[in-house]
Amino acid sequence: MDQINEIKQKLDIVDVVGGYVTLKKSGRNYKGLCPFHAEDTPSFMVSQELQIFKCFGCQSAGDIFKFIQEIEGVDFSQALQTLAEKAGVKLQKHDFNSKIDAQKKIIYEINHLTSEYYHYLLTKHAVGKIGLDYVKKQRQLSDITIRDFTIGYAPDNWDTLYKALIKKGYKPEDLVASGVVIPRSSGQGFIDKFRGRIIFPLTAIDGKIVGFTGRTIFNKDPKYLNTGETLVFQKSNILYALDKAKVAIKKEGCVVVEGQMDVISAHQAGITNVIAFSGTAVTGNQLKILSRYTKDITFCFDSDSAGESASRRAFELAEKEGFNINVVTIPKGYKDLDELIKHDVSEAKSVLANPIPAYDFILNTIIKKYDKTSATGKKKIMEELVYEFSRMTNQVLLDHYIKKIAEALDISESVVSELLTKKVTVSKYLPEEKPALAGSNLPKKSAEDYALALLLKAPLDSQISLLYKLEAHDFTNPEFQAIYTSLKSHHDKADTFNVQAFIDTIDSNLKNLVSELYLWDLGDLFDEPKLFLQEINATFARIRRDTLKRELKNLTLQIKQAEAEGNTKLLKELSNKFKDSQKSYAETS
Repeated sequence: MDQINEIKQKLDIVDVVGGYVTLKKSGRNYKGLCPFHAEDTPSFMVSQELQIFKCFGCQSAGDIFKFIQEIEGVDFSQALQTLAEKAGVKLQKHDFNSKIDAQKKIIYEINHLTSEYYHYLLTKHAVGKIGLDYVKKQRQLSDITIRDFTIGYAPDNWDTLYKALIKKGYKPEDLVASGVVIPRSSGQGFIDKFRGRIIFPLTAIDGKIVGFTGRTIFNKDPKYLNTGETLVFQKSNILYALDKAKVAIKKEGCVVVEGQMDVISAHQAGITNVIAFSGTAVTGNQLKILSRYTKDITFCFDSDSAGESASRRAFELAEKEGFNINVVTIPKGYKDLDELIKHDVSEAKSVLANPIPAYDFILNTIIKKYDKTSATGKKKIMEELVYEFSRMTNQVLLDHYIKKIAEALDISESVVSELLTKKVTVSKYLPEEKPALAGSNLPKKSAEDYALALLLKAPLDSQISLLYKLEAHDFTNPEFQAIYTSLKSHHDKADTFNVQAFIDTIDSNLKNLVSELYLWDLGDLFDEPKLFLQEINATFARIRRDTLKRELKNLTLQIKQAEAEGNTKLLKELSNKFKDSQKSYAETS
């Protein structure tokens, strides 16, 4: 057993995390207030079975080593030393450090060669023509931009890169350690991690390539695929293009966007102070790194609801780090900065030059969600505003927004002031027009992922019976379909169910998703078997109803087409199917 696994065997993540966070049992997991961002309602979950943690607020996640790295602000080797002392494991320091350094050197070499190889395939080889057409014609990137960002193409083949690097003399285990190659999910051998994707190298501030992001051009899931955690790559520490943007950022402040293409398009257009956090999940570590270069930050996330909520999550962390925070709202009709730049560079520059303060953005976003003229709407708006604005410590700012909120909602300033400063119950001042209807216990997620979260924790006999109440096609998300199919297959081969054993058998791209679903906070639902069965049966019924709805909608379209074509035989057949589906739908209601 190597020393890392020995430490994991001797330490329990609940004990380690419990030294920093007050944890309470919640079903099979534990929950508490996240130590990495400010929150009033616990969203930080720890699984003793999987020995992992995840915050569903700031998205921080990992094992005991990742937790110590983030909570103590140290690198992996320091976290290793800390946990080794806790576990009573004596590290062979010199040997270990030299081995780690040697392994890092090999990984950097492999990453560099991988970047060069994929770039060559994109720009010089016939196999890369489909990728080159995509980046040049669809994404409108110039040869200079493609070169400067070392953009590449991974062919849609099993082991093109693997074979090339093996010929260079690298060992399979080193290729796996670098994250560019993965073991086959079944059988022996190895395959390339990135296949049929445009490749974006992820470069650290020192210019070394630490990992990659691959964007599918064949509509495969996931749309974006990242290198997994390695000795040199931790996603929570990477700021895409900071190595290229740092000089401009020091002069102009920083614009933060969601994806690599937004960054690349901006730099190509001469807007060079733009970086990305590799997705919407901003971390404290990323902000600490950025704070070395500027305290002025403008968030420019996508115009969808996910982008809006991501901005609001990011504000909390940026505020703690002392940033001056602004927001750019992408004009209607454009999904992101990339689309806006392609349409009109001048307008993009104008939009970026005129951001709005973060709290104006929050206020406008929340007000747009509800009817501000009704008592119920005002109550809901104030409930969200209290959460966002009551954390404000600057009295001048607070006074400014008290007046602004009062004017926007036609409420007295004294009421708004008391709500924001004393955190009294909103319903004291703003009762609802009607009592709330009794609703489902579903969390603010879809019925599909909720069903899987329930299913993963269900007793074995319940799992087996429930798995045959739905089919994979009842799930609209391809990843959920794959998980559901894998669960069925797993039960055909196993007499017991262990979630870790199940995770070990599934496709590597699904492992994190299954772990996250298992970490969902389902409270004490499993303490009441009858209540659990009612809940999961209701959830399965809802999914089945949604399937039947889709079937009825599809049959309606087919019937109209058959009528237009005068195809009486097909029309009769479709009408009978429609009646059967309609009857089934009525039975599930």
